[in-house]
Amino acid sequence: MLPKELLNVKKLRGKIYPKFADSDDKLLAEKIIEIFKSGLGKKYGEVMTALKRLENADNYKKLRGFVRVLETHCVERACSFADTDLEPYKVRLFLFERGFVTSKSERDRIISYAAKYFNVDPDDVEKAMYADREEELIISKVDEIDANKLIKMYNLSLLQTALFNSTTMKFEVEGNYKYVFRAIKFLGLMYDILKAGKMTEVEVIGPASTVKMTKKYGTSMAKLLPYIISAEKWKIDAKILEGDRLYELKVDSSLKHMFPEFKLGDTYDSSLEEEFYRRMRNLGYLVEREPGVIDAGGKAFVPDFAVWREGWSDKVYIEIAGFWTENYIKRKIEKVKNSGVPLIVVAREEFGDSCDVGSKPEVVLFSKRINYGEVVRAINRIVKTKSGFEKVGIIVEERTIKELKNELERIKPKTIEELERLIESKGLRINEILLKKLGIKIIWKGLNCTIEIKD
Repeated sequence: MLPKELLNVKKLRGKIYPKFADSDDKLLAEKIIEIFKSGLGKKYGEVMTALKRLENADNYKKLRGFVRVLETHCVERACSFADTDLEPYKVRLFLFERGFVTSKSERDRIISYAAKYFNVDPDDVEKAMYADREEELIISKVDEIDANKLIKMYNLSLLQTALFNSTTMKFEVEGNYKYVFRAIKFLGLMYDILKAGKMTEVEVIGPASTVKMTKKYGTSMAKLLPYIISAEKWKIDAKILEGDRLYELKVDSSLKHMFPEFKLGDTYDSSLEEEFYRRMRNLGYLVEREPGVIDAGGKAFVPDFAVWREGWSDKVYIEIAGFWTENYIKRKIEKVKNSGVPLIVVAREEFGDSCDVGSKPEVVLFSKRINYGEVVRAINRIVKTKSGFEKVGIIVEERTIKELKNELERIKPKTIEELERLIESKGLRINEILLKKLGIKIIWKGLNCTIEIKD
């Protein structure tokens, strides 16, 4: 993204139009790239002086935007003393601790004293004193990039910056919805799926609607854009808050040629989701990750997990929320509840704006670690109050029970993994009924557990 002061847009009749760069800006982009390349090995301040000569009242936002994008993605800077033990901060600290100087001779004396202390020449002390200041840094690397690519990367950054003050962003995508959903979940964004199908329509709550962590949320939302614009067809319709006025921003895939292309890989699960999967399995539940888009009476949502026990004829869906507001959680719970779909929302306290939702039976709040006892109690409340979770019968032959008991006595499993392997060797899964028949009790202490086997 760009700094807010470099946001370059036109406002007209309640709408915002980003001033995207195009072929007319190619010469400017080429000159900026050339200045950085010719500045390789020189001070950053010298490069900035050369760039200032290109700047005028009409192009300064675009020029500085190009520079910002180029520096972010292609330029590396280093302190001129990076290869020595002489650290500018320590040099300054040593000199300033000597107190004020009132004459050149006194200054030279302190510089000489510092040179002896650091075992270097006085000239090195002079150079090192402010060598870590931005204008004194050395351009150490400039990656290869052409003007067309720089223009496209700038346009993406401009759109990301324009959306930072959005209250909502509706978008439609075709042919890329799985990547988009995974990105939304991974980034922890607040969303509603308005329509699922060939052309999927989603509404994401914007940073201007969040109370806490606005900057972090805005950055996460910016990271979603490459997934949207990589779809075959896409359309964005956002509401932008500027001061006390709401503007509309619209852009679609007819402008796809103005943005960079991305090779998208899988978005990996967080460690929290990996832990949740493992712990729920160890507690005897069957767990399905990413069960797909669930229809909730005209609305849809994408849960992280579906959990159930052997013998249940229905599943409980679990969504691990990222960022959230009290209104977002309550609205999601009510919509899903009215459709009859059993959903539990697990949310981190510090990512939201209220703890009042914690009193709702379908919500489990946590601070550092998920309280799995609370999750199980929430599941049990749903099972007791909703039809569809009746046992359909789990039949295990007595001969198999005896064989398992003999194996348990012989192996004496110490971990859940060992116990799970033993039970699965008989074609079974850990479940509450089977554990009772085997006389096994699992006692959890934090992330560790002990297995007690009754004689």
